[in-house]
Amino acid sequence: MIAYRQESPMVPARPGDEFCAAIDALRVDRSSGKPALHQPITLLWAVARAATGQPRLASWSEVQGELHQLLKRYGRHGSDPSPEYPFVALSRSSLWELKDVDGDVPTARGSQLKNWLLEQNPQGGLTESFHTLMATDPVARQQVVDRLTDRFFESSKPEDLLQQIHRGTAVFDGFGAVPGVSDGQTFPNRKELAEARVHRPLQAGICGTKDSGAESIVVSGGYEDDEDYGDILIYTGQGGRDPGSGQQVRDQKLTLGNAALVTSLATGAPVRVIRAEKERKGSSSARHYRYDGLFRVEDYWSEQGRSGYLVWRFRLVQLTGPATPARSAATLDVPAGNETPSRVEATAQRIVRSTAVANYVKKVHDFHCQVCGTRLTAPTYPYAEAAHIRGLGRPHHGPDIADNVLCLCPNHHTLFDFGMLIIDDDLTVTDRSSGSVIGQLREAPGHQVDREHLAYHREHYSGLGWHGPSDT
Repeated sequence: MIAYRQESPMVPARPGDEFCAAIDALRVDRSSGKPALHQPITLLWAVARAATGQPRLASWSEVQGELHQLLKRYGRHGSDPSPEYPFVALSRSSLWELKDVDGDVPTARGSQLKNWLLEQNPQGGLTESFHTLMATDPVARQQVVDRLTDRFFESSKPEDLLQQIHRGTAVFDGFGAVPGVSDGQTFPNRKELAEARVHRPLQAGICGTKDSGAESIVVSGGYEDDEDYGDILIYTGQGGRDPGSGQQVRDQKLTLGNAALVTSLATGAPVRVIRAEKERKGSSSARHYRYDGLFRVEDYWSEQGRSGYLVWRFRLVQLTGPATPARSAATLDVPAGNETPSRVEATAQRIVRSTAVANYVKKVHDFHCQVCGTRLTAPTYPYAEAAHIRGLGRPHHGPDIADNVLCLCPNHHTLFDFGMLIIDDDLTVTDRSSGSVIGQLREAPGHQVDREHLAYHREHYSGLGWHGPSDT
């Protein structure tokens, strides 16, 4: 009888196999007899971000509070919840990367690593291929989660993270009102603010990125140029300040949190405002933090501050009604709406704009854009927009008169309001982004533009970094 060898069937490779192998190779502390959970918890946290459509990378200052809370809650009993260790140590695997790093990454734990993170503030997160797989392949995502939980966890599993991963939709993605936190609620320190997800950075006054926008700001009185009118804030951006004196010692740049606030202006997403208050009158240092609700960024500009350096200013106005958190397009639900909307009486203060002035300017130009000449025709009436050159209200106090108004199409109105169109005294219109001349602003009999208002608009946005075609 001839014996034939039976070949065992080939098991097809699965998309998550490579990353499961990397998880198996993780070097974790086992001195207590059981594996430490710092790196597995951090990986599950990052997988949850991918599953819920959040950005792949996040800066250390933004996430250290959130990671500290997770490690404190789900780490081994008696272990030190030190998020700085897994945030850096994981970069030595094929699962994680650090960006915005200058020089070598330290390997030691303790104050050296903490100081390095504070100084560098790198961005960390899953590698691009790992993040993409976790964001787009539920089967591979479950494979990776099973490997992490089976290998490192026993009964105490991080249920908050697992629920987000399995649900594939964010309960709260960092923007808008925080579930369970009410307006006026106070917190004893920045750590409590971070753990409640009201303001995640332990030191920075602005939480957010250029790509996603600003989640929250802290108004602490640390900047000499801040102006606080209660429901209106003239907020000074971050950077260039001496912590000891509170004075500006160098120019601010339109980067980091400052760029995030500009993105919030563009998207219209609300920003949480937290005010720092002294515990009692005359107290030298003790303070608490009060969440004061949602504000919307309505304007931004640069100017010379009290100390003579360039600062970025942001005008934020408090929202009087509820605002839902901003969410990525992939996780948006179709709103139910209201089939029988009702009317309610409300009292509010607002700047009274003259409809007659706006209509006059538009009619004088026959609804043609003064920049491009476009005339939009609606079913029953032409459409154009009235743009104030010098804004109304604080801090501009511009007049609501015809020579302070332009007739523009919606596109050029938006670009003008963002400071991306510059109009010289000779009415040359320049595209700030490219430095190219678009043409001449059209005037009409009965409507001439006040050159002083044009000069104010140019000066208002002079810190954007463009200085004319000769510099491009």
